[in-house]
Amino acid sequence: MAGTAATPIHPTDRETILAVDGHVHSTWSDGASTTDEALAAADAAGLRGVCLVDHVRATTTWLPAMVREVETLRERAPIDVRIGVETKVLDTRGALDVPDRLDGVEVVLVADHRFPGSHGPIDPAVVRTMLRAGSVRPQDVVRDLIGALAASLDRLPLPIVLAHPFSLLPKMGLAETDVPQEALLALAVRCRETGTAVEINEKWRCPGVATLDLLRSEGVGLVAGSDAHHAREVGRWDAVRRALETLDGSAGAIEGGVAPEAVGAAAGRST
Repeated sequence: MAGTAATPIHPTDRETILAVDGHVHSTWSDGASTTDEALAAADAAGLRGVCLVDHVRATTTWLPAMVREVETLRERAPIDVRIGVETKVLDTRGALDVPDRLDGVEVVLVADHRFPGSHGPIDPAVVRTMLRAGSVRPQDVVRDLIGALAASLDRLPLPIVLAHPFSLLPKMGLAETDVPQEALLALAVRCRETGTAVEINEKWRCPGVATLDLLRSEGVGLVAGSDAHHAREVGRWDAVRRALETLDGSAGAIEGGVAPEAVGAAAGRST
Protein backbone atom coordinates (compact mmCIF):
# COMPACT_ATOMS: atom_id res chain seq x y z
CA MET A 1 0.00 0.00 0.00
CA ALA A 2 1.34 3.43 -0.86
CA GLY A 3 2.31 5.60 2.07
CA THR A 4 3.37 2.72 4.32
CA ALA A 5 6.75 1.25 5.19
CA ALA A 6 8.08 -0.98 2.43
CA THR A 7 8.20 -4.70 3.16
CA PRO A 8 11.73 -5.80 4.13
CA ILE A 9 11.83 -8.53 1.49
CA HIS A 10 14.60 -8.41 -1.07
CA PRO A 11 13.45 -9.16 -4.62
CA THR A 12 15.58 -11.03 -7.12
CA ASP A 13 14.32 -9.78 -10.49
CA ARG A 14 15.97 -6.75 -12.05
CA GLU A 15 13.02 -4.42 -12.55
CA THR A 16 11.67 -5.00 -9.06
CA ILE A 17 15.09 -4.19 -7.57
CA LEU A 18 15.28 -1.02 -9.65
CA ALA A 19 11.79 0.05 -8.57
CA VAL A 20 13.05 0.99 -5.09
CA ASP A 21 15.88 3.40 -4.28
CA GLY A 22 17.23 2.18 -0.96
CA HIS A 23 19.74 4.97 -0.29
CA VAL A 24 18.64 8.61 -0.49
CA HIS A 25 20.07 11.40 1.68
CA SER A 26 18.50 14.68 2.74
CA THR A 27 19.36 17.93 4.47
CA TRP A 28 19.19 16.15 7.80
CA SER A 29 22.82 15.18 7.17
CA ASP A 30 24.86 15.96 4.05
CA GLY A 31 22.17 16.01 1.38
CA ALA A 32 21.21 19.10 -0.61
CA SER A 33 17.47 18.31 -0.83
CA THR A 34 14.77 18.02 1.80
CA THR A 35 12.99 14.75 2.54
CA ASP A 36 9.91 16.14 0.81
CA GLU A 37 11.93 16.99 -2.31
CA ALA A 38 13.58 13.55 -2.29
CA LEU A 39 10.21 11.82 -2.04
CA ALA A 40 8.77 13.92 -4.87
CA ALA A 41 11.79 13.02 -7.02
CA ALA A 42 11.34 9.32 -6.29
CA ASP A 43 7.70 9.52 -7.35
CA ALA A 44 8.61 11.49 -10.48
CA ALA A 45 11.22 8.85 -11.37
CA GLY A 46 8.47 6.22 -11.38
CA LEU A 47 9.77 4.37 -8.32
CA ARG A 48 7.51 2.24 -6.15
CA GLY A 49 9.49 2.90 -2.99
CA VAL A 50 12.30 4.88 -1.42
CA CYS A 51 14.36 4.64 1.75
CA LEU A 52 15.23 8.06 3.18
CA VAL A 53 18.60 7.62 4.85
CA ASP A 54 20.88 10.04 6.66
CA HIS A 55 24.32 9.73 8.21
CA VAL A 56 24.40 9.31 11.97
CA ARG A 57 27.07 9.07 14.63
CA ALA A 58 26.84 8.11 18.29
CA THR A 59 26.58 11.82 19.05
CA THR A 60 23.68 12.53 16.66
CA THR A 61 20.79 14.27 18.43
CA TRP A 62 18.41 15.13 15.57
CA LEU A 63 17.34 11.58 14.69
CA PRO A 64 13.98 11.61 16.56
CA ALA A 65 12.97 14.78 14.70
CA MET A 66 13.98 13.27 11.36
CA VAL A 67 11.96 10.13 12.11
CA ARG A 68 8.87 12.20 12.99
CA GLU A 69 9.23 14.24 9.80
CA VAL A 70 9.42 11.17 7.56
CA GLU A 71 6.58 9.43 9.42
CA THR A 72 4.40 12.48 8.75
CA LEU A 73 5.58 12.66 5.16
CA ARG A 74 4.65 9.10 4.33
CA GLU A 75 1.11 9.51 5.61
CA ARG A 76 0.41 11.31 2.30
CA ALA A 77 3.12 9.69 0.20
CA PRO A 78 2.09 8.17 -3.15
CA ILE A 79 4.80 5.49 -2.86
CA ASP A 80 6.25 3.34 -0.10
CA VAL A 81 8.66 5.11 2.24
CA ARG A 82 11.11 3.63 4.71
CA ILE A 83 13.17 5.34 7.38
CA GLY A 84 16.85 4.53 7.51
CA VAL A 85 20.20 5.63 8.84
CA GLU A 86 23.71 5.12 7.49
CA THR A 87 26.60 4.52 9.84
CA LYS A 88 30.20 3.39 9.71
CA VAL A 89 31.96 0.37 11.15
CA LEU A 90 34.35 1.63 13.82
CA ASP A 91 36.75 -1.20 14.59
CA THR A 92 37.72 -4.80 13.96
CA ARG A 93 35.07 -5.95 16.46
CA GLY A 94 32.35 -4.52 14.23
CA ALA A 95 31.20 -1.74 16.57
CA LEU A 96 28.88 0.75 14.87
CA ASP A 97 28.81 4.54 15.20
CA VAL A 98 25.11 4.87 16.06
CA PRO A 99 23.10 6.64 18.77
CA ASP A 100 21.93 4.56 21.73
CA ARG A 101 18.31 4.84 20.59
CA LEU A 102 17.08 4.14 17.08
CA ASP A 103 13.34 4.45 17.73
CA GLY A 104 11.37 4.53 14.48
CA VAL A 105 14.35 3.54 12.33
CA GLU A 106 13.45 0.65 10.01
CA VAL A 107 16.74 -0.16 8.33
CA VAL A 108 20.42 0.51 9.03
CA LEU A 109 22.94 0.92 6.21
CA VAL A 110 26.35 -0.23 7.41
CA ALA A 111 29.25 1.29 5.48
CA ASP A 112 33.04 1.19 5.29
CA HIS A 113 33.65 4.95 5.46
CA ARG A 114 36.86 4.61 7.47
CA PHE A 115 39.22 1.69 7.92
CA PRO A 116 38.09 -0.21 11.04
CA GLY A 117 41.30 -0.54 13.03
CA SER A 118 41.74 -2.53 16.21
CA HIS A 119 41.49 0.68 18.29
CA GLY A 120 39.05 2.63 16.16
CA PRO A 121 38.53 4.13 12.70
CA ILE A 122 41.56 5.17 10.63
CA ASP A 123 41.54 7.62 7.73
CA PRO A 124 42.00 5.60 4.52
CA ALA A 125 44.72 8.03 3.38
CA VAL A 126 46.76 7.01 6.42
CA VAL A 127 46.33 3.33 5.55
CA ARG A 128 47.34 4.08 1.95
CA THR A 129 50.56 5.69 3.21
CA MET A 130 51.24 2.71 5.46
CA LEU A 131 50.72 0.32 2.55
CA ARG A 132 53.11 2.29 0.36
CA ALA A 133 55.70 2.28 3.15
CA GLY A 134 55.31 -1.46 3.60
CA SER A 135 54.40 -1.16 7.28
CA VAL A 136 51.17 -3.08 6.69
CA ARG A 137 50.35 -5.77 4.13
CA PRO A 138 47.42 -5.55 1.68
CA GLN A 139 46.18 -9.01 2.67
CA ASP A 140 46.03 -7.98 6.34
CA VAL A 141 44.13 -4.79 5.51
CA VAL A 142 41.61 -6.75 3.44
CA ARG A 143 41.28 -9.42 6.13
CA ASP A 144 40.56 -6.86 8.86
CA LEU A 145 38.07 -4.98 6.70
CA ILE A 146 36.12 -8.12 5.80
CA GLY A 147 36.21 -9.31 9.39
CA ALA A 148 34.92 -6.00 10.72
CA LEU A 149 32.07 -5.87 8.21
CA ALA A 150 31.09 -9.45 9.01
CA ALA A 151 31.21 -8.79 12.76
CA SER A 152 28.96 -5.72 12.44
CA LEU A 153 26.02 -7.47 10.84
CA ASP A 154 24.30 -8.71 14.00
CA ARG A 155 25.07 -5.73 16.21
CA LEU A 156 21.55 -4.30 15.98
CA PRO A 157 18.05 -5.80 16.16
CA LEU A 158 17.12 -4.12 12.87
CA PRO A 159 17.34 -5.05 9.19
CA ILE A 160 20.83 -4.33 7.88
CA VAL A 161 21.97 -3.40 4.39
CA LEU A 162 25.68 -3.50 3.63
CA ALA A 163 26.11 -0.17 1.84
CA HIS A 164 28.58 0.35 -1.04
CA PRO A 165 30.82 -2.51 0.12
CA PHE A 166 34.50 -2.13 -0.81
CA SER A 167 34.19 1.56 -1.72
CA LEU A 168 36.93 2.05 0.88
CA LEU A 169 39.47 -0.10 -0.97
CA PRO A 170 40.42 2.35 -3.75
CA LYS A 171 40.83 5.13 -1.19
CA MET A 172 43.59 2.98 0.29
CA GLY A 173 45.14 2.17 -3.08
CA LEU A 174 43.56 -1.27 -3.27
CA ALA A 175 40.83 -2.76 -5.47
CA GLU A 176 37.99 -5.22 -5.14
CA THR A 177 40.10 -7.75 -7.02
CA ASP A 178 42.47 -7.75 -4.02
CA VAL A 179 39.78 -9.50 -1.96
CA PRO A 180 40.34 -13.28 -2.02
CA GLN A 181 37.46 -15.43 -3.20
CA GLU A 182 37.32 -17.29 0.09
CA ALA A 183 36.96 -14.00 1.98
CA LEU A 184 34.11 -12.92 -0.30
CA LEU A 185 32.43 -16.25 0.21
CA ALA A 186 32.75 -16.00 3.99
CA LEU A 187 31.18 -12.52 3.91
CA ALA A 188 28.39 -13.75 1.64
CA VAL A 189 27.61 -16.62 4.00
CA ARG A 190 27.58 -14.20 6.92
CA CYS A 191 25.17 -11.91 5.06
CA ARG A 192 22.87 -14.83 4.31
CA GLU A 193 22.96 -16.09 7.89
CA THR A 194 22.11 -12.66 9.32
CA GLY A 195 19.54 -11.76 6.65
CA THR A 196 21.70 -8.85 5.52
CA ALA A 197 21.13 -7.45 2.04
CA VAL A 198 23.93 -5.92 -0.03
CA GLU A 199 23.56 -2.63 -1.85
CA ILE A 200 24.54 -2.10 -5.48
CA ASN A 201 25.64 1.52 -5.22
CA GLU A 202 25.22 3.86 -8.18
CA LYS A 203 27.55 6.59 -6.94
CA TRP A 204 30.48 4.34 -6.08
CA ARG A 205 29.72 1.73 -8.77
CA CYS A 206 30.28 -1.13 -6.41
CA PRO A 207 30.39 -3.97 -5.68
CA GLY A 208 31.52 -5.43 -9.00
CA VAL A 209 29.64 -7.98 -11.04
CA ALA A 210 31.81 -10.91 -9.96
CA THR A 211 31.07 -10.14 -6.31
CA LEU A 212 27.37 -9.64 -7.04
CA ASP A 213 27.26 -12.98 -8.84
CA LEU A 214 28.77 -14.73 -5.83
CA LEU A 215 26.39 -12.97 -3.44
CA ARG A 216 23.36 -13.91 -5.49
CA SER A 217 24.53 -17.51 -5.82
CA GLU A 218 24.71 -17.65 -2.01
CA GLY A 219 21.16 -16.36 -1.64
CA VAL A 220 22.03 -12.84 -0.50
CA GLY A 221 19.45 -10.15 -1.26
CA LEU A 222 20.43 -7.19 -3.44
CA VAL A 223 19.23 -3.61 -3.01
CA ALA A 224 19.65 -0.74 -5.49
CA GLY A 225 20.92 2.49 -3.97
CA SER A 226 21.57 5.77 -5.76
CA ASP A 227 23.33 7.25 -2.72
CA ALA A 228 21.61 10.43 -3.88
CA HIS A 229 22.60 13.66 -2.18
CA HIS A 230 20.39 15.75 -4.47
CA ALA A 231 16.83 15.09 -5.58
CA ARG A 232 17.88 14.97 -9.24
CA GLU A 233 19.93 11.82 -8.52
CA VAL A 234 17.11 9.77 -6.99
CA GLY A 235 16.28 6.59 -8.90
CA ARG A 236 18.64 7.42 -11.77
CA TRP A 237 20.23 4.11 -12.69
CA ASP A 238 23.24 3.64 -14.94
CA ALA A 239 25.92 1.51 -13.27
CA VAL A 240 23.34 -0.36 -11.21
CA ARG A 241 21.20 -1.21 -14.22
CA ARG A 242 24.20 -2.36 -16.24
CA ALA A 243 25.43 -4.51 -13.37
CA LEU A 244 22.06 -6.21 -13.08
CA GLU A 245 21.84 -6.66 -16.85
CA THR A 246 25.25 -8.30 -16.81
CA LEU A 247 24.15 -10.61 -14.02
CA ASP A 248 21.16 -11.56 -16.16
CA GLY A 249 23.45 -12.21 -19.13
CA SER A 250 21.80 -9.57 -21.28
CA ALA A 251 24.63 -7.04 -21.54
CA GLY A 252 28.38 -6.88 -21.92
CA ALA A 253 30.52 -7.24 -18.82
CA ILE A 254 31.41 -4.12 -16.86
CA GLU A 255 34.34 -3.55 -14.57
CA GLY A 256 34.34 -5.24 -11.18
CA GLY A 257 34.10 -2.43 -8.65
CA VAL A 258 35.60 1.02 -8.58
CA ALA A 259 39.30 1.39 -9.32
CA PRO A 260 41.66 3.49 -7.17
CA GLU A 261 42.05 6.15 -9.87
CA ALA A 262 38.28 6.57 -10.13
CA VAL A 263 37.70 7.65 -6.54
CA GLY A 264 37.59 11.32 -7.42
CA ALA A 265 34.69 10.74 -9.77
CA ALA A 266 32.40 9.92 -6.86
CA ALA A 267 31.42 13.22 -5.32
CA GLY A 268 30.76 13.61 -1.62
CA ARG A 269 32.62 12.95 1.57
CA SER A 270 33.06 9.97 3.87
CA THR A 271 31.79 10.27 7.41
